[in-house]
Amino acid sequence: MKGKVFLGIALLASATQSQAQTASGVILYGIIDTTIRYSNNNAGDKNLAELTDGYFNGSRWGMRGTEGLGSGLQAIFNLESGFDPSTGVSAQGTSSANYGQQSTGGQGRLFGRQAWVGLSHATIGRFTFGRQFTTAYDASGRFQPNGHPNLDPVTIISSYTGPRQDNMAKYYGQWGPVSIGSHYTFGEVPGQTKRSSSYGVSVGYTASPFDVGAFWQQANALATTEARKVWGFGGNYRIGIVKLAFGYLNNRFDVSPARNDVFTGGFAVDVTPALTMSVASHYDRQRNADGSRIMVTGVADYSLSKRTDVYAEVDFNRINGNYALPSFMGVKGSKVGGGVGLRHRF
Repeated sequence: MKGKVFLGIALLASATQSQAQTASGVILYGIIDTTIRYSNNNAGDKNLAELTDGYFNGSRWGMRGTEGLGSGLQAIFNLESGFDPSTGVSAQGTSSANYGQQSTGGQGRLFGRQAWVGLSHATIGRFTFGRQFTTAYDASGRFQPNGHPNLDPVTIISSYTGPRQDNMAKYYGQWGPVSIGSHYTFGEVPGQTKRSSSYGVSVGYTASPFDVGAFWQQANALATTEARKVWGFGGNYRIGIVKLAFGYLNNRFDVSPARNDVFTGGFAVDVTPALTMSVASHYDRQRNADGSRIMVTGVADYSLSKRTDVYAEVDFNRINGNYALPSFMGVKGSKVGGGVGLRHRF
C-alpha cells in the first residue's frame, strides 16, 4: 500500500513539474512607432517639421516571462526599455526625484518603461514589485478611444495620473467581469517615509459591450509637504463597429491652489476590417487660474498586416485665460499639428 502511495506522489510531482516546464518561457517583443509631423506655435512661436516618436505608442523593446510553479501559481517578470526611434536614445529619464520617481540626472533609463518581478495566481491575483505603471494610469486608459496616446499635444489624462513610478508594490485581481487594483510606492527617504510615496486603488467592470472603471490616487512630493490627489471615472461602450469613450478626472493639490476638472470623450469607428477612424477631445478647466485647455484630435489608422499599420493624424489645442502654458507650445493661443506615421510590432 505504501509503495502505491509513494508511486502516486511521484507521478503527481512529475506531472506538476512537467506542467511547470511547459508553462515557462521568455518572450521578446516590441513596438516601433514614428511620425513625420508638422506643427505651428512651437518655441519662439515658430513652425516645425520633425521626425518624432509615434502618435499612438512610445517605442519600446522588452522581455516578459513566466515560470509555472504548480497549483495555479506562476513567477512572472517584465523588463521594458523605451527609446526614441529618431535617435535611438533611451527614454524615460527623470531630471529630479519627486512624486514617486527617483532621479536619473535627466539621462534615459535602461528599462524605463517597466522593470518588475512578481507572483501570479489564477484565483488570488497578481503581486508585482519594481518600476511600474500607476493604478490610476491603468484604470484611465479605458476613458479614451485609443487608450493613452503617446504624443504630448494630445495627452492630458496621463499627465495627471503619472504613467509610472519607482519602488512600487502593486496588486491586481480579476474575478469574472470585476477587477480591483492597488499600489504603494515607497518614498525611500531616510527619516521621511511619506515623502515621495504614492498609493492608489481602482475598480473595474468589463463585460461586453461595457468597460468601465474608477480610481483614486495620491502622490506625495519629495522636498515639501505637497500632495497631488486625483480621482476619476469613465469607460467605453461598443455598439457594433462604433466604440464610444468618456471620462472625468479631478486633480487637486493639498498646498498649492491648483484644481482641475478634466472631461474627455471620443469615438472610434471600424470603417473596414483594416481601417479605423477615431476622434478624441479633452476639456481641462483650471479653476484656480480661471483658464482652460481644449484639445481635439482625429486619426485614420490603416492596417497593412496584423503587425504593421500606417496612419494620418491631426490635432488642435487652444489655451484660454490663465491656464498654465504647456511645454509643447511657444505662446498662449492656438496650436495646430498633423502628420503621418508608421507603427510596427514584433
